Amino acid sequence: MFYTFDNCCLIMIVPHLSARHMSSGLIKSSLMLSRIPIVTRALNSFEKEYFNYQAELEKRLMRTFPQYYYFKKGTLAERKFLDIQNGVTSKQPNVWYPKGIPDVKHGRDRRFRQDIVIPREEANENDEKNLSRPIKVNERITEADKTNNMSSLNRKLSHTLYLIVKEKDQWKFPSFDLESQPLHTAAEKGLVDLGGNKIRVWTVSNTPAAVIKYCRGELVTPTYESTDELIERHYIIKSHIVAGSFQPMNTEYKWVTNDEAASFFDVSYFQQVRHLLANY
Repeated sequence: MFYTFDNCCLIMIVPHLSARHMSSGLIKSSLMLSRIPIVTRALNSFEKEYFNYQAELEKRLMRTFPQYYYFKKGTLAERKFLDIQNGVTSKQPNVWYPKGIPDVKHGRDRRFRQDIVIPREEANENDEKNLSRPIKVNERITEADKTNNMSSLNRKLSHTLYLIVKEKDQWKFPSFDLESQPLHTAAEKGLVDLGGNKIRVWTVSNTPAAVIKYCRGELVTPTYESTDELIERHYIIKSHIVAGSFQPMNTEYKWVTNDEAASFFDVSYFQQVRHLLANY
């Protein structure tokens, strides 16, 4: 068996297998479909302290707010602006300052960051068109996480999720039969048949990322070869979800992370695909 490329498509040439063998399932296209992380991963304590230090340092070294540019001196607008600002401690003679001598210039202690309070008129804070409304951050823990709904894509937002299906009482990546078409085409067509046509995916490469071998229905090592027995090969095609929704008909499926996959896959199966899974 060897490979050739035709218009950037991978075509398998299998001299010793007939079309009957191909359709009987000796060669299948297996799809590793993933949903990449939607939010950044949670930071550990050291990373939080580092990023907080960098943010505070950047704010302390930034230029002083040029209030003279926005508020004309002696106007009511300037007075209103100054009245709502937090005052600073000025340097006084014969006074000891335990946290250091104030370095005040243009109404700012340059040892610290400058916090500016912007005057604004009363407005409805719930109005979406109000640019000064408080920012409400969405929760990282979704409803699907709370209910442990593993069939939902809206879970584990900071992790990569993988689609696994149950075939013959075993969890694995979905696999599809070939019908005289390239591997990636069979995987894309099989996904539509499995989960509907409302999902949009991007195939990483037409070239398989790995191969899983079976002999008499049992999983064997990738280097296993036999001249007396027909070996069933599942070539794994990697793909990512771009848009849409996955709506399967009569298939038991789950969206799992790298760590969760280990508890669903057979041990030998997981050992052969774990190097393809993302660490987060």
